[in-house]
Amino acid sequence: MGRTDILVTGAGGQLGRAVLHCCAELGLQAHGVGTLSMPLDDRAAVLRAIRELAPRAIVHGGAVTNVDGCESESLAAYRINGLGTAWVAEAAAAVGAALAYVSTDFVFDGTAQGVPYATEHPVRPLSVYGASKRLGEEAVLAHGRGDFYVVRTSWVFGPGGKNFPKAILDRARSGQPLKVVTDQVGRPTMTHDLAAALLDLLQLRPAGGGIYHAANEGHASWHQFAVGVLQAAGLGHIEVGSQLAADLKRPAPRPQWSVLDTDRLTRVRGKPLPSWQDAVRRYLELDAVAQPGRGGKQY
Repeated sequence: MGRTDILVTGAGGQLGRAVLHCCAELGLQAHGVGTLSMPLDDRAAVLRAIRELAPRAIVHGGAVTNVDGCESESLAAYRINGLGTAWVAEAAAAVGAALAYVSTDFVFDGTAQGVPYATEHPVRPLSVYGASKRLGEEAVLAHGRGDFYVVRTSWVFGPGGKNFPKAILDRARSGQPLKVVTDQVGRPTMTHDLAAALLDLLQLRPAGGGIYHAANEGHASWHQFAVGVLQAAGLGHIEVGSQLAADLKRPAPRPQWSVLDTDRLTRVRGKPLPSWQDAVRRYLELDAVAQPGRGGKQY
C-alpha cells in the first residue's frame, strides 16, 4: 500500500464523513481515525498513529465540540482541542505532512457588528470552547510552516448526526412549537462544501500557510436560518417564534455576530462556497433528516 494521501481525524463526525466522501470522489487515498484508534488526549498515541500512517496531508477536525459541555469539562476541552491539536501538528511536522486544522468563529467576541471578521482580526473568545480552539490555532501557527493552515468555519451542518436543520425539522414535523434566536448572526456552512474547500486548500498549497475562513456565502440569524430550512423543506407555513439568546440561559456565551470574511479562501480557490440557501437545498436532497421510508440517499 502506498503512502496515505489524507488522514482525517474525527472521522466519525459529520465533517469527517464528508471529507472521506469527498476524498473518494477525488480518487484520494484517505484514512479516517477516531477516538479509539487515535485518542487525541494521548500524545504517544497521536505521534505513533501519524508516524505509522505517514500521510501526505492531514485534515484535523477531531475535537470536543459540545460548547456548553466545555464550560463544565474545561480540562478535557483544553487537553483535546488545545494539546491534542499541538500533538497532531508536532506529528505532522515530523512526517512532513501538510495540515488543515478546523477551527471556529467562536474565537471572536462578536462585537464587530456589521463587518465580517477578517482572518487577521484580533481574537477574544468568550467561552472555554472558543479559548480551547484558539489554543489549538496557536499550536499550529507556532510551527511557522508554509503548509500548515488554520481554517475557521461556522454553524456547521451536514448529513447524519445532530445539527440545527435536523433539530428544526424534527420539531416542526412533530407539531411542537418553534422559537428561535434572532440576535445571533453568522454564516451557515454545509459539511460537504467545507470538506471540498479543505481538500482544495491542501491540494493547492498556497504559500505561507496561516489562517483562512471557510463558510457558505451569505449570512443569517438563527431565526432566518430556521425559516430558510422550513421553506426549503416545503414547511414554510409553520410559524417560527422569536426569542433572544439570553432567554436560553446557556452556560457558554456565544458571539452575537460571527460572520466570517472568506475572501482570502475565495481568491485561492478561484470561487466562493455556494450560498447557504443552496447548501440547505442540497442537504435536504441528501435526505439526511428523512424519517424511515422517505427514501433518498444517505452518506
